[in-house]
Amino acid sequence: MNHIYTGLDIGNGEIKIVVVNASSASNTNNYHILASTSVKTLGLKKNTIYDEKKLKSSLLNAIKLTEEKLGMKIREVILTLPANRASMTMESGLVNIRENKVRGKDIDAVIRDTVEDTYDNTRELVSCLPISFTVDEEASVTNPLDEEGEKLFLKAVVATSPKEEIYPFINLVRSVGINITDIIYNTQADYYTIASKDLDRKMGVVINIGTDITSIGVFNKGIMIKNSYIPVGSSSVDKDISFIYKVDLKEARKLKETFALSTPRYADNNDNATITTKENKKITINQMQISEVIESRLKEILKLAKNEINRLTKREISYIIVVGGISELAGFNYVVEETLGNTANCFNMTEIGARHNKYTSAFGACKYFDKKCVLKERDINMFDLDEIENFISPKKKNANNDNMTNKFFGHFFEN
Repeated sequence: MNHIYTGLDIGNGEIKIVVVNASSASNTNNYHILASTSVKTLGLKKNTIYDEKKLKSSLLNAIKLTEEKLGMKIREVILTLPANRASMTMESGLVNIRENKVRGKDIDAVIRDTVEDTYDNTRELVSCLPISFTVDEEASVTNPLDEEGEKLFLKAVVATSPKEEIYPFINLVRSVGINITDIIYNTQADYYTIASKDLDRKMGVVINIGTDITSIGVFNKGIMIKNSYIPVGSSSVDKDISFIYKVDLKEARKLKETFALSTPRYADNNDNATITTKENKKITINQMQISEVIESRLKEILKLAKNEINRLTKREISYIIVVGGISELAGFNYVVEETLGNTANCFNMTEIGARHNKYTSAFGACKYFDKKCVLKERDINMFDLDEIENFISPKKKNANNDNMTNKFFGHFFEN
């Protein structure tokens, strides 16, 4: 069974869209990326929309580019949201099993019972993440499907946010004619990208260094139980380079991404670049020196994140994983380990079609939704079935299908 989902991450620096084909076979899930797109975000800063018209234009551009790659119309998405003022509480629910054997409708019912009356009308439900299910008084399980009994009990973490914080993003997406099938916090989505059976048994932290906000999520057995953020991110690196070398921010970003490293440890003292400053003067930049500038700011951000971790929990942390576009810089993992310790490392996004760490939230949103659908026995596709058939069927060799195939494989070569 194949299902196609679209994840949308409206970041402060870039809007990212990832379209995923989720296929289930032999009780395993395989995820293949059909398209990924990132465009510069305009009209958004520190998760606050200051120019809705510009942001809407950025979103429409991202959607258009993705549709051109797919040859299919995007009608609905899973939207990732900031968790700045998220609240997470432990809740429980209990329902009667309708036909003496647990089915998806029973799981849906117990989730609804769990979230009932857990938040007021100023907040919106974002997620209800199951910790364990219990059928009658038997041992707890993570998936109760086909278990026989009379009562289904659920213990879960319910996450909510102020409506005023997340509705501007929801309304923006709806304003361009896109339906929102589900929502999830960015940091939760990040975890679904990096998740493994080993991590699902441990207590750890995910840090996402965004453009101007760094998000921190504490996870216990795969469920985010606490979160925080610091109002600083990769744009601070750009500003440092811009200030020191007297170049505009666009040139600063280019130097960061194409010339500098995240640490002078791996830089070449003989490697130099000649640039023109804002004062129209030509200067020479040394790779080792500019890398020192970047390392200094990165360490500051990571130390601030470490302080937040210590504030959020006193429990032993088994892992710290850092994501975000800036983590693509050469030598970044060394800075992470040196600053946060040997339990910390940088995630490396290796999915064909989206081999860049900026896509972790959008991709993870699709994985989260797919697992949710499997648990609730829901069969959902986010694209028209005729379009999907025309896209994937090898029997249809018309010119239109050939054109879509060319776009599809061209996208893989881009990533």
